[in-house]
Amino acid sequence: MIPLHRVAAPLVALLAVGALAGCSQEAADAPVVGSAPAGAVTATPTTPAASPAGATPTPVTTRSLPLPEQTELSRTFTVDGASAFAAYFTQVLNYANGTGDPALLLSISDAGCSGCRYQADVIDEYRARGYSSTGFEIQFTGTRVDSWDAAKGEIGLTVSTTKTAFETTDLHGRVVGSAPSVPNGEFWLDLNWSDGRWIVWEVE
Repeated sequence: MIPLHRVAAPLVALLAVGALAGCSQEAADAPVVGSAPAGAVTATPTTPAASPAGATPTPVTTRSLPLPEQTELSRTFTVDGASAFAAYFTQVLNYANGTGDPALLLSISDAGCSGCRYQADVIDEYRARGYSSTGFEIQFTGTRVDSWDAAKGEIGLTVSTTKTAFETTDLHGRVVGSAPSVPNGEFWLDLNWSDGRWIVWEVE
């Protein structure tokens, strides 16, 4: 995911692999259509045979996980509250990736958050292709304040994380991508205080 460089870059790479694989398969399966010679009798097209079971990606059964819970501190308009919200945000990312459902992620994000939207789109794409991942988990380790404007209700944070190794497989159980653990990762989070709560303005 282009915006979530440090957190979700492996997902983007896997999506690219999956997309290329899908295009190659479609190209191989597509009938070759050519022009009939002049004066030739054109046969009536026949209905192609049904695709083999499992040939078309279908949504996978996703894991059922408990909803992440916000702490009281993460609901406060303070620097510490923003840091606590950043910890909650990493839990929401794990929830979205683990369940294949980005609804909670989008509910705490501004509509203009391109990083959030991209993350959600990739999750939807993976689910539609039938991909499943194991081991992917982001663990919050701390924050650094990059900017703070109390008058505007804005704060920019660098979020430090660790990330476990993961493996992604397709509908047939083939490994389409994997990545090792990342002990010292980070991403940038821009939050805005709106209607009494923190909203993710952007994430990179």
